[in-house]
Amino acid sequence: MKKSIIGMLVIMGVLVLPCACSDDDDTDAGIDGGATDTDTDTDTDTDTDTDTDTDTDTDTDTDTDTDTDTDTDADAGALAIIGSYTESWGATHEITAASWTTVFPPYEDAGPTTSKCHIEVYDNAIGYLTAQNDSVDSYHPDLWSRYDWVHDSQADGGVGLYYCQVEYAAADEATAAANTSADHGDISGGCNGFSWAQLISD
Repeated sequence: MKKSIIGMLVIMGVLVLPCACSDDDDTDAGIDGGATDTDTDTDTDTDTDTDTDTDTDTDTDTDTDTDTDTDTDADAGALAIIGSYTESWGATHEITAASWTTVFPPYEDAGPTTSKCHIEVYDNAIGYLTAQNDSVDSYHPDLWSRYDWVHDSQADGGVGLYYCQVEYAAADEATAAANTSADHGDISGGCNGFSWAQLISD
C-alpha cells in the first residue's frame, strides 16, 4: 500500500525529498561596489568694490581791492607846475604833487604867515587845481581853495607863469571846482577884478 502511495506521488511530481540545508551555506554577498561620492563645492565669490570718489573743490577767491586815491588831471600827467617860486608880490611858493604851500612876507606888526593847501584834483589841460586848506592855517582852516594858472604867451618870452587863487574859503571841493570865474585870457584884471600874480621860478 505504502509503495502504491509513493508511486502515485512520484507520478504526480510532488514527491518531497529530504534536503540537507545549512545556514552556513547561505552566503549573502552584499558588496557595495565602491560608490565614490565626490562632492566638490567650489564657491569663489570675488566681490571687488572699487569706489573712487574724487571731490576736487578748487575755490579761488581773488578779491583785489585796490583803492588808489590819486588826484590826477584829465590828461593823466604829473602836475605841470611843481617847483619852487617867488611871487611878484614877495611871497614864496612851494608846489609839490601833494600840496601848495605859500609863505607870505611880514605885514605890519605880524610876522610871516604860512598857508598850506592839500591838493585834491588838478587838470593840466585847463590849468587849475582844487585843494583843502590845512587845519592849522591861520585863515579859513579846512575850507577849500581853487588855484588857476596860465602861461602868458605874450610875457617873458612865452614862459611867464601866472596864478590866480580864485577861491579860498569854499565849503567843499565841488563848490571850489565850480568857481570858473578866473579869466585865463586876461592876466591884468581877470582874477576877481585883480591882476594875476606872476610866479618866478627859483
